[in-house]
Amino acid sequence: MIFNKLYKQANGVVDLIERTLGTRSNLIITYFNQHCFNVYNSNQEYKNLIDNSFIVFLDGIGIYLTLKLFGYKNVQRFSASDLNGEIFQHFSEQQIPIFLIGGKFSDDFVREKAKNRNLNVVGYYNGFFKEQNLDLVAERIKQSSARVIIVGMGVPEQEILASKIISLVEVDLVLCVGGFLNFYFESIKRAPKFIRNLGLEWTYRLFKEPARLWKRYLIGIPIFLYNIFKEYLKYKSEIRN
Repeated sequence: MIFNKLYKQANGVVDLIERTLGTRSNLIITYFNQHCFNVYNSNQEYKNLIDNSFIVFLDGIGIYLTLKLFGYKNVQRFSASDLNGEIFQHFSEQQIPIFLIGGKFSDDFVREKAKNRNLNVVGYYNGFFKEQNLDLVAERIKQSSARVIIVGMGVPEQEILASKIISLVEVDLVLCVGGFLNFYFESIKRAPKFIRNLGLEWTYRLFKEPARLWKRYLIGIPIFLYNIFKEYLKYKSEIRN
C-alpha cells in the first residue's frame, strides 16, 4: 500500500534532506495529496515512479485523515507548501546552489526574487519546454554546478520529468514542489493562515482559480473518497482474514 511508504512527519523529511546534501546521491522527493492519489490510481507510469523511485511525504488534510482512518500512528498534519518553505529557508541559510525548473517567469524576475530571499539560484528554466530540449536543460544544470534541482510543475508531469533528469545529471537532490514557486515568489497569493489551519486552503485556491482547479476539487474529491472507500473495505477484509 502506498500509505506505508509515506513520510508522516515533516521533520523526518527535513532531516533526510539535511543528511543528503553533499552526498551526490541523486535522491528524488515529492509530495502526495488527494489529487496525487487520484493520479496514482489512474496513471501507471506515475504509480510506478512513486512506488519504486521516489521518497514521498504526505501533503494536506485529505491524506492525513486517510492515514488516521487506516490506523497509522504518529501522523502529523502538514502541507507541502509549508514544508517546502522550511526547506527553502535551509537552502538559503546554507547557500545551497539550486537550479529551478517550473512556472513561466522571466530570468530577471527569478534573479530578483532569489536575491531578495537570499536564495542561491544558479540557473532557471521555465516549465513549458518541450521533450526535445531535455538534453539542453540537463547540460545547463551540469554547467551551473547545482547541488539541488527544484521541479515545480503539475502532477504527474513533474515526477516524470524529475525521473528523466536524474538519469542525466548528478546532484544531491531533486525536489518536486508543484505550484510552490508561485507562492514563494509571491506571484500567487496563498490562503490566509486561519484558512490553512482549518485545512481549507483548497477552497481558497478553488475560489481564486476556478477555471483551472474546479475539476481537481469538485470532481476529484468525490473520486478520492470513492477510491479511499474501496481501499478501506479491502483493508478491513485483509484484517478479518
